[in-house]
Order: sequence, then C-alpha cells, then structure tokens
Amino acid sequence: MKVDYLEEGSSLRHLDIELPADALAEEFEKGVGRLSRTIRLPGFRKGKIPKDVVRARFRGDVLKDAVSDLVPHALGEALKERNLYPLDDPRISKLESELGKPLRFRASFEVMPEVEAKLYQGLEVETPKTEVTDEQVDAGIEALREQHARFDPIEGRGAQDRDFVMGDLTERPQGGGKAEKHEGVTIEVGSDSYHPALHAELKGKSPGDVLRFTAAFPADSPARARAGKSYDVEFHLLELKQKVLPEADDELAKDLGEYQTLTELKSELRRRGEERARHEDEQELRRRLLSKLVEANPFDAPSSLVEMELDSRLEATARDLYQQGIDPKTTGIDWRKVRENERESAASAVRATLLLDKVAEREGLRAAEEEVEAEIGRYAEALEKSPAALRAQMAKDGTLDRVRGRLRREKAVDFIKQHAKLK
Repeated sequence: MKVDYLEEGSSLRHLDIELPADALAEEFEKGVGRLSRTIRLPGFRKGKIPKDVVRARFRGDVLKDAVSDLVPHALGEALKERNLYPLDDPRISKLESELGKPLRFRASFEVMPEVEAKLYQGLEVETPKTEVTDEQVDAGIEALREQHARFDPIEGRGAQDRDFVMGDLTERPQGGGKAEKHEGVTIEVGSDSYHPALHAELKGKSPGDVLRFTAAFPADSPARARAGKSYDVEFHLLELKQKVLPEADDELAKDLGEYQTLTELKSELRRRGEERARHEDEQELRRRLLSKLVEANPFDAPSSLVEMELDSRLEATARDLYQQGIDPKTTGIDWRKVRENERESAASAVRATLLLDKVAEREGLRAAEEEVEAEIGRYAEALEKSPAALRAQMAKDGTLDRVRGRLRREKAVDFIKQHAKLK
C-alpha cells in the first residue's frame, strides 16, 4: 500500500492512498465467490451458479462491495501507522476503482490543531460594574403589585380598554371546515390578543352579550395555525372584570409574609438585584477575558468542531422551545440562517475551549475529585437520582470526562483572571 500524507493549514489533513491492482482483484473475486453461493437465478441450482455468470451480471455491485470493504480497512491502517486521530469521519474523494488498475482514493479529515497559548497572562480587560438603581427597585415593586393584583367584577358599564373579559370563542373557517370552540378564554380589552376585530366588538359590551364578526388573519400572522385564513367568529361574553393593584405600602410588604415595612421590602429587592448584578458582571468579565485570549492567540478553528458547536447550540434552542410547549417546526424560524449567524461566535467558542485546555495543560490545572463529586451531586439533585447511579451512567456515556474538562477550563479562566490587568 502506498500512502502520501499532506497537511493543509493547522488541522486539515489528506491521505492519498493507493492499493495494488491485485488487492482489488482479490477482493472482487472473494465477492464473486460469496455471491455465487448465495443468490438464486432461473435455470441454476442454488450454490451452483458459474462465477463467469456472476461476474457478467453483477460486476458493478460486486466491485462496489469490494471497494466498500477495502477503503475503510486501508484508511484505518494508514491512520494507525501515522498516529492520526480524525475529529470526524474522513471524506473520501478522487476514487478510482477499475479492475486491472490500482485502487486510489483521497481521505480528507481534520485533526486537533497544535495550539500554542503564548499570551494568556497580563491580559488587559475593563471590569464591568453594574449599579442597581432606584428605578429598578421601583420596577420590582410594580412587578410584585402585578403578581398580587385582584380582579373585581364590573357593574354599571360596558367593557373598556384594560378591562378583562372571559368568554367562549367559536371559530368557523370560511370556505368550509370544522368549527373549533375555545372555552374560558380570558382577554385584556385593547391588547393584541387574538384579532383586532374582537377588541373593536368588545367596546361597551356586557356579560351576556354575543359578539359575531369576521377575523381575517394575514399571511405573516404570528398565529401560524391561522395565518392566511379567515373565520366567522362568535364570542359569548361571560364575565367582565377590572384589575386592581394593591397599594405600594407597608401592607403589601406584610402580605408577602417576610417583611414589616415597604422599606424592608425595597432593601431586599436591592440586595437581590445587587447579587444578580455581581453574578452577571462576573460572567461578562469572563467573556471579555476569553475574547482577549482568543484575540491574542489567533488560529483557525477546525471546521468539524465548529459544526459540532453549532449543532449543540441549535439543539439547545430547540429543547428550550419544547420546554415552553412550542414545536420548533411551527415557529417559522429559518434554522439555516440562525446557524450561519452563529458561525462566527461558535468558531470563537471553539478557539477559546482549545486555548483553555492548553493553558490548563501548561499550568498543571486539573479538577480535584471532590469538585467532580460536588458537581455530580448538584446534577443528581436536579435529576432526582442518586449520585452513585448518576456517576456510573456518566462514566459509561462519557459525560464524566466532559464534566472534568469543563471544571478544568473554569480553573484556567480563574488563572487568567488572577493574572490579568483588570481596569
């Protein structure tokens, strides 16, 4: 077997492999023999079909099978001989497979690049500092008032903007189709709920009134199931209420069960806001440090790792939608566009990961076993599993090594932060 090894860039590699004509011919004849013993043809007994007949009638199929057997075997030997470890399945190209001639092909793949983290100490980064304002505390109070609002029945007048109505809504598709009834629908008058025609009809109406109107939804309507369709709608108004917010006073604080005065409640909201701000500032500082690290140590991220990172991001987005009860297929999201928009960020994330691994290696950083156990314990509690069972599962599926790697990289970020010039 003849092998030519080519390097392209920091991670792309090519193997041009040539097998002698005899090797292809031998594998072809093995295939002919196997097929002659197993197939059935009219006029021949099973297992007694002449090989010449098989060669003539199944030449292409047998040759294809021979190549499929020889290529991965030859590639495996070439990779092993040169201690090469592809990041993804090699791509086969320039395939030449003609009986009587050598079998030739090129295998292209990426390997982990030789990363040099030369500059990772003394990085200059501005430290973020987020202040919690009085306006944010007041907004927190308003949110609590909204959460503890009561809804009082309205008497003596019809519906107005910002009132709340409850009723049963029936839709009949124009042009035919099954009617759908939605019971107990609650709508704020004047909002963008359902369709503007409903809100126009609701003005001045009282419980017991029946509204009939047509709702035509545009083709670009956010309500994907109704987009481009028109309905004859009937709405039975059952209840009319107004939202009443509690006063922002000591009584509101006492109703929450933990505070005696509004001042105490505001102090707690400020404390929580400052704690959240510190956490967000720390995360932003780490993002800035990683950005500086990548900028100071440029290299091309392997495309296969970038694609894996993009897969992971899109899968996470789809999971989030499912958890919100949204089918990703019905959102109208252009996933290809999202993928391309994320490509640069994903490449930067891959470079940062490889650089952090190199920093950890150079500085001898590793996750202590007690830290790994603590992390497993947190996962186990969230998943309601025993730590021992979860550890066994993680060791089996390879997740345990990923946990160690993530903790090691966190230590590398801490090291870089400790040796950075923070402004």
